Amino acid sequence: MSKMIKLLATGLAVVSLSSMTNYAVLAAPYNNKEFELAQPDGTKVSVSITGDEYYQHIESPDGYTLIRDDNGWICYAELNDDQTDYVSTGTVYKTNDGSTNSNDEPQRGGGGLQKHLKIKSEAIREQADEVRNKLHGNDFKNTPKSEYSFENSLLDSKVAASGDVKGLTILVDFPDKKSDISQSEIERFFNETGYRGFNNNGSVKDYYYDVSGGRVTYTNNLIGFYTAKHPKTYYDDIYEQTGSYAKSNEFAEEVFQWLKSSGYNLSSLTTDSKGYLKAVNILYAGTPDAGWAKGLWPHQAWYPKSDYINGARIQKYEMTNIGRDLSLYTICHESGHMIYGYPDLYDYDGDSQGTGMYSLMSTVANDKNPVPPDPYCRNVISRWNLPINMNEYNAGTKFAAVSDGNGNSYAYRWSGNQSNEYFLIENLQKTGRYADLPDAGLAIWHIDEKGNNSSNQMTSSNHYLVSLEQADGNYDMERNRNGGNRGDLFRKGYKDSFTSNTAPNSKWWNQSASGLELSQISNVGSEMTFVQASNGQNPDPDPDPDPQQKNIAGLAAPTGSYVSDWESISALNDGIDPANSNDRSAAVYGNWPETGSQWVQYTFNEPHTITGSDIYWFKDGQGIDVPASYRMYYWDGSAWQDIKNPKGLGTKTNQYNTTTFTPVSTYAISIVMESKGTSSTGILEWKVYGN
Repeated sequence: MSKMIKLLATGLAVVSLSSMTNYAVLAAPYNNKEFELAQPDGTKVSVSITGDEYYQHIESPDGYTLIRDDNGWICYAELNDDQTDYVSTGTVYKTNDGSTNSNDEPQRGGGGLQKHLKIKSEAIREQADEVRNKLHGNDFKNTPKSEYSFENSLLDSKVAASGDVKGLTILVDFPDKKSDISQSEIERFFNETGYRGFNNNGSVKDYYYDVSGGRVTYTNNLIGFYTAKHPKTYYDDIYEQTGSYAKSNEFAEEVFQWLKSSGYNLSSLTTDSKGYLKAVNILYAGTPDAGWAKGLWPHQAWYPKSDYINGARIQKYEMTNIGRDLSLYTICHESGHMIYGYPDLYDYDGDSQGTGMYSLMSTVANDKNPVPPDPYCRNVISRWNLPINMNEYNAGTKFAAVSDGNGNSYAYRWSGNQSNEYFLIENLQKTGRYADLPDAGLAIWHIDEKGNNSSNQMTSSNHYLVSLEQADGNYDMERNRNGGNRGDLFRKGYKDSFTSNTAPNSKWWNQSASGLELSQISNVGSEMTFVQASNGQNPDPDPDPDPQQKNIAGLAAPTGSYVSDWESISALNDGIDPANSNDRSAAVYGNWPETGSQWVQYTFNEPHTITGSDIYWFKDGQGIDVPASYRMYYWDGSAWQDIKNPKGLGTKTNQYNTTTFTPVSTYAISIVMESKGTSSTGILEWKVYGN
């Protein structure tokens, strides 16, 4: 019988959180997203935008590159001589009604133009870096290192992994433009449980509650509408230099001064260790009209003042439009930056796709139902379900990965000698918040905390921070072919192994063997299994590397909420098997005359992977009885968590009651007992199995 390790939705492992990333800057990307931008005469034209707050490539819907000329007119573009910038052809872009076709190609600027003209990647990178420095230069200079030792991080991310997070959202309209959506509707979009407005899959609160497994309740306090001093066109300035965001900075200063004068108390909102609000949103009426990374284009920025505003300070904030529609993606993406310091996982210069449609921190297939964060963000950075360390198990171990449609799932981790580089493995199925994934199956992620997702060269020195090992071996995302397709994930009958000799392979970036040798990957399903054999060993079909977990209760220090004066807590793990439930030939544990909730606990001096438990209940017929019910918990490093998938939890007398559960690596495990009526509870022996 093979040993199978099965884990669902939780887990605890000792992981290194040092030097996680050196490139955590903030943006929400678009890929051929349709917008309407304004011409100087006030008319609107339909365009397709690819890019973020640092750089945008803008085309007509039929694929011709556009640029604003010196007078602010959106015109058809061509490349300059060295292909480092766009220049106007002088032909104003008016509209595209879809009437052109390949047999009647339009003549642009007195001659035919190629579609999808782009400047050199190096020029894109330089332009994006210049804008990024304008927006976030102070961040790199002044933001202290976080507890995770992020280098150059824009976020001092010190919010606990669990609990309430309270953000601030300020609503703004203009003398000439009022919001198309009411404050009450926006309130629901942020905070209502089960929200379905505008076809969204829940509210912002719902999203983070789900993907954290109920560990995070993220709500926003809304204030406004504040009416700006000037018309919208004043701030959304089409004549502004690309990337300056000068008018939006003026706009933010005006908003924050109004907030200060309002007297609105910010002291109850979530702050970091320096007293700065963790999540600040400015939502303005209308849509961005200027484009080209300027004006009021949605972005995050740094507020240079550090004085207190009604009980808290503001340092970083995000600004986005309300428009005529509300969608989860941008707010959830930016909230990941603001609250937890998630890095962007798309390529800033646009010559690759990063993690594509597989992570909140990259691009998106459905704005209304964005996928959860990838396991690096949600399980390593946020620590909601810490990865399970595969290295602790013997070669030939069979693992089972169970999917979760909300993203509340664990990942397995395979590590080497370098703490910054490792693999994460999870099961992704096209359900729930993953419904719009390009593929389903076993996802294998290659993490290097010293990499960044704007480095798509796939070399030892230049590679992604978070890479999806695409099963087809085509590297479509690195080569900018797509953001994911069927064939990316592993499954039986297609690609059922991942080793040092497969394509893609399991080697580290320096091409040395990692020791990760996966085989026998199962069919696609809510539970997928696979076998790991270290050092290239091919496991037997039915291995038995570790036939029996042992009772490790004797390694623990027992404690309890109450122990009767004549009983002993040490009886729990003295190793003596009782003859019956009223066997008093040795010491016993009991909590008479206490009733209600009582607990006992084992604490270890190092983490152990625990898989199950045997409890022999004490019942003396004189006030001690089996409990009416009980639950078991493990310590995740900061809080007690329910064990997952418990099977058993029996209360029979005169025998051991066996409970198995999802294995968990932990320092402590406990039982919380609810007594029967006026009876107290007791235990003769409590065995815990693990290694």
